Amino acid sequence: MSRLLIKESPVMIIPSLAVKIGLNEAVVLQQIHYWLGISKHKIEGRIWVYNTYEEWQQQLPFWSVSTIKRTILSLETKGLLLSANFNEIKMDKTK
Repeated sequence: MSRLLIKESPVMIIPSLAVKIGLNEAVVLQQIHYWLGISKHKIEGRIWVYNTYEEWQQQLPFWSVSTIKRTILSLETKGLLLSANFNEIKMDKTK
């Protein structure tokens, strides 16, 4: 058996969610849900997760940064994801 199947962290796919909102959106939303469960960042009464697109791409290396950008924009447009920039330095586009 390949060591890759044992040593890597899995990415979850919920089939019914993928059917409803799209495969890419379901994977990203599940990944964000995972991080929200362990995040200690609370701003304005909400728990937040923050990563650059490149950091998301490190977690989901089978997609390009542009695919991740499109997927996050799709989730925002569908009202399933709230994104904001709370950085003091406005040039910091961490999302």
